[in-house]
Order: sequence, then structure tokens, then C-alpha cells
Amino acid sequence: MIKVILISSVKPNASSAGEMLLYRHLVNAPDIDLLLLECEPRKSGVRQFLRKSLARVSRTIFRRYVADVMALWQGRWIDAELAVPVDTQVPTVVMTTAHGDACYAAMRYAKRHNLPLVSFFHDWWPSISRVHSPFRSLLERSFRELYRQTALPLCVSHGMRQSLGAHPNSKVLLPIPAMANQLEKIHAHQADVPYRVLYAGNLTEYGPMLMSALEDLSDSSEIRLEIRGNSSSWPEMIRTPMFDRGLLLPFVRRDELNDWLDSADAFLITQSFNVKDELLMKTNFPSKLVEFAQMGKPLIIWGPSYASASVWAKESGQALVINQENPECLRVALEELSKNKAEQMRLAAGAVDAASGPFNPERIQSDFLRWLHEVAV
Repeated sequence: MIKVILISSVKPNASSAGEMLLYRHLVNAPDIDLLLLECEPRKSGVRQFLRKSLARVSRTIFRRYVADVMALWQGRWIDAELAVPVDTQVPTVVMTTAHGDACYAAMRYAKRHNLPLVSFFHDWWPSISRVHSPFRSLLERSFRELYRQTALPLCVSHGMRQSLGAHPNSKVLLPIPAMANQLEKIHAHQADVPYRVLYAGNLTEYGPMLMSALEDLSDSSEIRLEIRGNSSSWPEMIRTPMFDRGLLLPFVRRDELNDWLDSADAFLITQSFNVKDELLMKTNFPSKLVEFAQMGKPLIIWGPSYASASVWAKESGQALVINQENPECLRVALEELSKNKAEQMRLAAGAVDAASGPFNPERIQSDFLRWLHEVAV
């Protein structure tokens, strides 16, 4: 048994993104005694007043100034809320996610109590924080300092570890999927119907890419691209006809989503071609890639060559990669795949191999627990 003191702006929750990854690692894990320390002021006073005031301002046009203030404070207002005695009778670590400001409070807490700090590096936080430019360099320095001060940095990709630099105990821990692949047989596409390629997820960041792909493929008799997610930010002139044709779909309950995903012939994973996102694409790793691999269908990655998913696919050969931004290149690649049953079977087998290898949740969790025990005191 190992005691984990979690001090994090990202909380374990069976919802999405980093929250879900924490949930899968920590909640109901028989080897972990989890203590979640709240990072919000519990008593009325100056700290609570300031926190509530900043929260209100953060919902206005002045929200970036709030982000600037938070970058300067680096979670110091949290410190007084963390006056919790530590039971040194059991192996213990302090854990955080390198996102928001609580991670810096966790760093100071670990130092005060002489405990090892374990930090998840899932996203390049300085690039996604809404601060003004002068404060971004401050966040960059703090982000790297957190990495240096962490006893066990858990990097979501090789690109993240490489970008953060040398560290004596840095590890790559891929996103953990919900469950392992349970497929007994790989099924090939039926040639008499269109080849169905499905995408589920972010329709804001990747909106322009997905809109262009839908429009380019909308007249294809060989490929049917279906996209599911929150499309409220899309132009009505695109949304309405795509909804009417069943190509653009809303979110549904998890069981309905799983049934829809199970009906796919292949899955599309996108990563941004925008040059401003280059560092983000190099360092993150799409959690939907490890999830989709569990379903044993061909994986299609559309993104730049430097993106983490593209790098993985080219090294492993277990997915189809399209590194050209032009949606016509995507269309050509998909139409060729739809006609090549042998390649479909090879890619499906590649997904199964990935699911039973580096993307296996039991293997990922085993690595996670082993590394925790190695640093716990």
C-alpha cells in the first residue's frame, strides 16, 4: 500500500481528458490510499474573498488579467489550506498535475514535508494558459522548475520528455485507456457499402480541419466520414446540412457512443497543422488514440510529421499516417484504403498489437505503480 497526497488543479473524475486519466490511475486502485487535499479556501476571510473575486472577474473580458495574477501568485494562496499532518508510517508521495497553479503549491508542500513529488506532464501548460505574453515566459520557467524539482516526472510522450530536457528519473507514461482489447477476431470491411471512418472528440481546436474533411468527402461514394462532438461553434451553413445527412452528430451517453464506435470501419485521429501549436503537438499524446486501438480497427492519423501520434505511427507501422494538411490528400488515402482489404487487415492487426502492447491498460498501470513504489518514502 502507498499513500498518495494529491494536490492538483486537475481532480480525478470519470469525465474527460486529464481528470479521467487521474481517475483511472488512482480511484479504486487497491494499492493506493488516496488523500485529496482541497485547494480552495475553506474559511471566510481575505483569501476566500480574493479567490471568489478573481473567479468572477475570470468570467469577464478581463479574464486574461486574472490568469496573469495567478501566474504571479503560483498557488501561494493555497499553502495555508494545506496544513495537514503527514503520517510517515506508510510509504507516501505527493502527487500533482502540471496544469494550473496548484502544482506549485504541491511542490512547496512536498519540500516542507521532505516527501517525493510525482508530477504528471500531460500538456505543455505555458502554451495553453491564457496569460499575456510577458507572463508566458514566467510560466515557462516555473513549468521547467517543477520538472526539475519532481522526483518522478511522468511524461505523456517521448516528445514531452525530450522537450523538458534531461532528468535522472523521468518516465514516459502513455494515457491509460478504460479497458483492454477483448476482440476475438478481426473483421474486414464489407465492400458493397461505403467505408465508415469515425471521429469523436474536440470540434473546436480541430474544427477547421474536420470541416474541410467533411466538405471534401461529402460527395464520396466510397468513404463516409462521421464526426461526433459539440459543433456549436461551427457555421450554421455547414452544421445543418451535415446534421441532416447524419455526418455530424451530437454527444450521446457512453453506452450509445460505444455502440457507434463499435460500428466503425476505421478511426480518425487529428493533430493540428497550425505552426503556433507545434510544441503542443510534439509534446501531447492523443488519449483517443489509445482508446480507439482497443477496438481493433484501422487507426488513421492526420497531422504533421512532428506530432507525437505521427512519430509513434511511423516508428511502429501500426497506423496509417497522412502528413499533408490538404483534405484532398486525406480523401485519396482513405479511398485507397477502402479498396485494399489486405491493408485494412494489416492496420487492424496493428491496432490489436498496440492495444496488447504499449497501449495495454494493465501494463501502463503496472509501470505506474512500480515507479511510485520506487520513489515513495
